Amino acid sequence: MKLKKHLILALVFMAGISLSTNAQKALTVGEVTAKPGEKASGYINVPAGEDSGVTRIPVTVINGINDGPTLALTAGVHGYEYPPILAMVRLAQELDPNKISGKVIIVHVANVPSFLKRTVYYNPYDWKNFNRVFPGKEDGSNTERMAYQITKEVIDQCDYLIDNHCGDGNEDLMQYLYCTETGNTEVDKKTRQLAIDFNLKVIVHESGRTKDIANSLYVSNTALLRGKPAISIEAGKLGGTAEEDIQAILKGSYNILKGLGMMEGKPKMDFESVWVEEYKIITSEHEQGLYYPLVSRGDHVQEGELVGYLTDYFGNRLQDVKAPFDGIILYIIATPPMSKGEPMVSVGRF
Repeated sequence: MKLKKHLILALVFMAGISLSTNAQKALTVGEVTAKPGEKASGYINVPAGEDSGVTRIPVTVINGINDGPTLALTAGVHGYEYPPILAMVRLAQELDPNKISGKVIIVHVANVPSFLKRTVYYNPYDWKNFNRVFPGKEDGSNTERMAYQITKEVIDQCDYLIDNHCGDGNEDLMQYLYCTETGNTEVDKKTRQLAIDFNLKVIVHESGRTKDIANSLYVSNTALLRGKPAISIEAGKLGGTAEEDIQAILKGSYNILKGLGMMEGKPKMDFESVWVEEYKIITSEHEQGLYYPLVSRGDHVQEGELVGYLTDYFGNRLQDVKAPFDGIILYIIATPPMSKGEPMVSVGRF
């Protein structure tokens, strides 16, 4: 009887060890697997489909030794946006899995074709905007297939997501972030805290993005509609690599890790963010032309103020661009080429 009792206690003890061990599981993203206490880098493979574009998306997985949430950080959704890409390279090098609770997925360059070909907005394989095709299609065009893989391998495996952007090669953009309201009270509360903890000077509140989970369009919106708090960062401009933008993204990333309890310490709050409750993007009404900006990022403008204008190739005025209300220039296009439907300026109202 005593032997049987000891055997039962031994089995319970062993089961306890097993359960404790299983709480820390390996994480596989694409071809990359990291066990608890490990950091591993490699690729998500995007096979050929309706076109011949084959892509390998570079990722790093950091698997902490202690249990915790899974945070995904993406960069390079637009390949001409460099500070987020450079910041993610540094972050992946710096993070120590022995000092992390939970797991971190870093997508270094989501849109490799655009990055290598230095294209603004669009993937050169199919000329689609990566941040307008989510959740993607397994058998679609190259952009759609990349979005499908990011959705499956990254978004579906994370608990929180930070999508890092900046001004593309043509955009003069100030540092700010988007905090999107979905109507899901719990998700919106956690998303708002992410936005505050990241600590950029301006937070743009928005609520008008699609609620269609099958056509979510944006990286962050895809996460949000799946119940995962997410924000979208903008830090950098005109295809530059300014250190201040890289540092802003790094500081914000560490703030999020600390705010989620994945690292020791508290978020570093350098200032209280200002909230933009409304913004408007004015787009071109003409097939093509030359755009002339008259203001810069961060400028304060008054309703009706001329902020830029569009001409044809011969200098004839086609469209005046005026501020829709008193506000601040979040970004303005600073290079001449302009096509119909493309943004010319974004104005925010506090």
